[in-house]
Amino acid sequence: MEKDEIIKDEILVQAQLLFQQYGLKKTTMDEIAAACGKAKSTLYHYFKSKEEVFDEVIQMEMFNLRRHVKNKVEEHEGMIAKLNTYILEFHKEAINKVNIYRVLKQESSSKEVARKHFLKMMEFEQAYIVCILEDGFDSGEFKETAKEDIPWLAEMLLASFYGLVQYGIEKDGFYNEEKMIRIVNLVTPKIFC
Repeated sequence: MEKDEIIKDEILVQAQLLFQQYGLKKTTMDEIAAACGKAKSTLYHYFKSKEEVFDEVIQMEMFNLRRHVKNKVEEHEGMIAKLNTYILEFHKEAINKVNIYRVLKQESSSKEVARKHFLKMMEFEQAYIVCILEDGFDSGEFKETAKEDIPWLAEMLLASFYGLVQYGIEKDGFYNEEKMIRIVNLVTPKIFC
């Protein structure tokens, strides 16, 4: 890793902590610089504004979430096991990142940023679910629909699933892993078999 990447990552990690604690509006570039032990001019060398830092923090969160979920999904064989793992791990990790979600939601100036990130995330996640379903279709595990309907089915699955994630976040991070596992194990095979 290059020196510039190390410094930029350090800035993002410290900024993430401050955004979680104080929100976007109350966090200043001076505070981020102090938390990193860097001069404010160093921050401006890497980022044009506090909002750009915030945008990169959100991107970093999403990348880490996706990497974690993908690694867990790839530990399994078969479409149902992969879908179950995807739903459970994504939900659990999203709840773990609830503070960043709240910062996005509470910052009125961030509504467009939140929307942009949400739509970008949905596109990426839909493509990932489509791959899982198409692999299941190609292997003969999933025969209940025409292959051309898989993108639409993935989109509907995600819309339902994200409603559940948002509900958990709104309920102050409520997540009962045991209940979630039972529900996912009950529902997923009924939908996709």
